[in-house]
Amino acid sequence: MNFKYLFGLTCAFGIAATSAYALPKATDLVADMGLGYNIGNTMEVPGNPTAWGNDFPTAEYVKAIKAAGFNTVRIPCAWDSHASNGTINAGWLDSVKTVVDLVVGEGMYAMLNSHWDNGWLEDHVFDGKGYDKTGEVNSSAATVAAKQESYWKQIATKFAAYDEHLIFASANEPGVNDPWNGGVQWKFDEARMKVLQSFHDACIKGVRAAGGNNATRTIIVQAPRTEIDNAPLLSSNMPTDPAGAGYIMAEVHYYPYQYSLMTADEDWGTQFYYYFDMPSTTDKTHNMGWNVYSKSIDDEALGTPKQIAKAFGELKTMFCDKGIPVVIGEMGAVKRLDALSGANLKLHLEGRAAWYGEVAKVAKANGLIPCVWDTGDEGNGNFTIVRRQTKKFGGNVGDITDYETLNAMRAAYGMTAIEGNSIDALVNASLDESNKMLEATYSTVTSDSSEVGTLRFNVTNKDWSKYTAIAFQAKVDVESAGPATGGDYAWKTLSLFAMSGDSWTWNDYNFAESDLDAGWATYTVTLDADGLDIENKKSVNAIGINLYGTQLSGKILFDNFRLIKADGTFDVLADFDKKIGGETDGILSAKLVTSTAPAPSTAIKPVAAAASKMFVNVQQGFVNATFSAKGNVQAKAMLMNTMGQVIASESFVTRSGSNTVQLKAETRGPAILMVKQGSQVYSQKVILK
Repeated sequence: MNFKYLFGLTCAFGIAATSAYALPKATDLVADMGLGYNIGNTMEVPGNPTAWGNDFPTAEYVKAIKAAGFNTVRIPCAWDSHASNGTINAGWLDSVKTVVDLVVGEGMYAMLNSHWDNGWLEDHVFDGKGYDKTGEVNSSAATVAAKQESYWKQIATKFAAYDEHLIFASANEPGVNDPWNGGVQWKFDEARMKVLQSFHDACIKGVRAAGGNNATRTIIVQAPRTEIDNAPLLSSNMPTDPAGAGYIMAEVHYYPYQYSLMTADEDWGTQFYYYFDMPSTTDKTHNMGWNVYSKSIDDEALGTPKQIAKAFGELKTMFCDKGIPVVIGEMGAVKRLDALSGANLKLHLEGRAAWYGEVAKVAKANGLIPCVWDTGDEGNGNFTIVRRQTKKFGGNVGDITDYETLNAMRAAYGMTAIEGNSIDALVNASLDESNKMLEATYSTVTSDSSEVGTLRFNVTNKDWSKYTAIAFQAKVDVESAGPATGGDYAWKTLSLFAMSGDSWTWNDYNFAESDLDAGWATYTVTLDADGLDIENKKSVNAIGINLYGTQLSGKILFDNFRLIKADGTFDVLADFDKKIGGETDGILSAKLVTSTAPAPSTAIKPVAAAASKMFVNVQQGFVNATFSAKGNVQAKAMLMNTMGQVIASESFVTRSGSNTVQLKAETRGPAILMVKQGSQVYSQKVILK
């Protein structure tokens, strides 16, 4: 059932008179802002808002958010990846305006922020020597602040005539990607807070200088990492506002880790599957508050009602009581669809809905504005309440996918329940024991630009030192599909990859075309120097398969991913019998179908080891790749950005023995380097300088 029109007529508050007037103060907006919703994984995607699986927001989708009872929409947004020489692309500003207009046109508040966007600001909250994901680097806080001020002046100029229903937010989670060492994240202290304060000052300065209603527009500033524990640092180092007191809000996020995000039990603590007020009697170690040391429940653990009340009360005292409203810009807890089934899954989902209701109730009582996080996905670990990925999950845009969670929050805000049930279907699906497989469909464009599709399993800091190989069943190119069935430049290759360690180091193994059978086969790749040589087997974060190609469409069937031990026994990574078990993106889309795979063979088909490895050297403006070849073969080297677009290429003929090719790199950031010689393809992730 679709309730996208439940709340009736729209109204257009967003575009006010062209002349400036004093907008209401931040405290005057809180009551009307109500519940908030994030349009996540869309406008903040670097370079392309549809690259992470969501369509561009439509009027139908935004109307559905309004109809569901939300009155604030947070729009995470990228800017730097849409800028050239410091100027934001005019077309991108128009695209963002389209989404803002959809929101304010429904009478809702639009919170437009500067999201991660490859970390240009948020990964560099320090001055001079510091650390980001690449290791030790130097960053000029003054340079970052200058860019921040310039971008926000451009943004604010675009929206100068909009009234109080448009709110700007300086950043997202500044410093959240700081590196970890020995289980401790790089310290965020008073000195670094001063740097973050300068970034907030720059945002405010840029907005206030843009004219129009920006002189008194409400602006949101973020605590370090938007962690509640770091809120005191923000409270004692608030930015200076030329508009005077009353036009600033503070932002934190609320993800109590063990309940909201944790995906594997650790020695220090377990995942919390069951809400504190709805504990399990048969799975006590996964009840919220379980302490692995005392073997008892801590009623003040993160996520419990006591902790919510304490933390939100402290925020009220710290900010709200001083005339600074607080936005909980993101909050939520994953649905654990892979870990649980039957009665346990039902208890988890019902408790999860109750938890959302408790967070909303306590937030409202303390004058906070809670905004639920949403990525559009509906698989394991999702947060989604309003459907938008209909191609993948069916139904209609605007369908409610989680009535129980929505209704719990509506009740906290005095709204009546919307009739519907989402839990029973998930529980029934969890009891389906039929043999399933993953049908992955890929479709590339008809051009000479290659694209990437990914099947990825996130495992989060797992120790794989006991495993010697990974094996899986696959049937490649079941049939052609779609218009791109082959052309002058048609090619594809498969690559098995892993990411490990605190820096998520990339390692991969490339399959030659001769490795892949047309029918079902069981493949194994050793986890050593002759196969997938994972750099840190004691800390594996993700593993998966990338398909690279162009001018080709087809299907690949996967089943029974297994991790092989030295004694020949194995653990199942994914058999797809109940859930997809992994994530797909790029040119790959996937669904579960009845398996046609034969029983997994104990006589595993060996995959030939790569003849040699590719050695890559990245210099500023250039990438050099050295590899071996058996003779004179037509070859091509390519650099692809994260959207699969070719940003540099070179065709050449190899010679027997060692070969080196150089590509000019005119951009910076992550990319994929590929060298194709005949059927042999080398690929490696690189960071362009």
